[in-house]
Amino acid sequence: MGKWGYKPFENDTAADFSGDLDEAPESERLELLRAALSAVAASDGHVDAGRAEVAIAAAAVVARDFPDGEQFQSAVCGPTQSIPPVPSDFVTLAARAVDRLLDGDNDLSDDWSGEVEGERWNGTLRCLSRVLSGEQTDSPEKLW
Repeated sequence: MGKWGYKPFENDTAADFSGDLDEAPESERLELLRAALSAVAASDGHVDAGRAEVAIAAAAVVARDFPDGEQFQSAVCGPTQSIPPVPSDFVTLAARAVDRLLDGDNDLSDDWSGEVEGERWNGTLRCLSRVLSGEQTDSPEKLW
């Protein structure tokens, strides 16, 4: 199926990542988030779509308890099992990963540039970045 929407969990890769989080022992869930975020935040080169989709989903999980962070969650495809509170350095890591995708060379930016909902995807990422940085956010629709 691939992708069916522009939100963080509206693609097969992110849905699979959610399943991985749910199936992992609770003690390993934070490491899965860290690995997903680090793979993009620390990348200097081109980021493939799979790593980007997983990093966006992981960033949405990190943002879940922030003001306005609930808008990035999914009752259908997001993780359903408990995730321990994230350490503060995850917030910085998640923000770097999202900003890297907004500013850098990656498959998702290329893929979404030709899509009707490309601006919505971009607005969602910008809004996620703002939530993670603690800025006052508008709805993603205002960022289109």
